[in-house]
Amino acid sequence: MTTKAHDVRVIKHIGTSYDVYANFPTVQDALDYMRRMAFANDCWYIIDANDNRLRLNAQNKLEVFHSLIG
Repeated sequence: MTTKAHDVRVIKHIGTSYDVYANFPTVQDALDYMRRMAFANDCWYIIDANDNRLRLNAQNKLEVFHSLIG
């Protein structure tokens, strides 16, 4: 039996640091979770298995960004 790694992380900016909120096997799983919880645009970010930093833009599409500040 094959098990999926949960390498995709949802993180939240809290004060001056970032905390991992949840782990998922795919970016789509993380995105679906964020949208269901209605916090997709509120200082929440996805870090994929390749350490790419993703967030939702104003058009509700995922975009890669290069800073965890902002």
